[in-house]
Amino acid sequence: MKRIAIVCALMCIIGSTVMSAQNKGDMYISGSIGMSGSNSTEIAGNISAKQPGGFSLNIAPQFGYFIIDNLEIHLGLAYDYTKVPFGSTERTNTNMFFIQPGANYYLNVFDNRFFYTPGLDLGIGFGGRNYKTDNTKVKEANITQFSISLQLLSFEFRPVDNFGISFRAGDLTYTFKQEADPTDKSFKTNMNSFNFGLNLSATLGFRYYF
Repeated sequence: MKRIAIVCALMCIIGSTVMSAQNKGDMYISGSIGMSGSNSTEIAGNISAKQPGGFSLNIAPQFGYFIIDNLEIHLGLAYDYTKVPFGSTERTNTNMFFIQPGANYYLNVFDNRFFYTPGLDLGIGFGGRNYKTDNTKVKEANITQFSISLQLLSFEFRPVDNFGISFRAGDLTYTFKQEADPTDKSFKTNMNSFNFGLNLSATLGFRYYF
């Protein structure tokens, strides 16, 4: 009986170690930087003219903290910049700042290295869109945005203890966006969108734990 009790105790210790994906008090830092741009060239015989293309930039650092074993809360800050050209001298520039709180729960799938991490993210954004030429700048709209996203297909692989590779392949998202005329505050455009995305290529991210 004594041996059985010892074995049972060891099994409980091992089982609790395996099931604990992350411990209370663990922290991580993460984030992403994205940039894209394009241009085109129109050719007519011996004459060619280069047309400017669009440009976008995204910077989004994130900090996470495990409030209990396997449950983490996080806070992200993001900046988005988008330029859309019209011809060679006209363009619109959109600048957006976001606050992105959220939470994820870690479920051990394999060997305490591969986890299913469903979660919930909120996004609160504000900014504006400007119309610009080489000589003028006009404020077109003040923009506010709210979103809520349920992460249904979210996973993480940890090849070593302090480093994780996260990937998301599907979200259920609702977004509310309002654009207000800066010269006439009574004129507003409200946009609601609901989206379920299944991305077979997945979105990758990296986390450092400490």
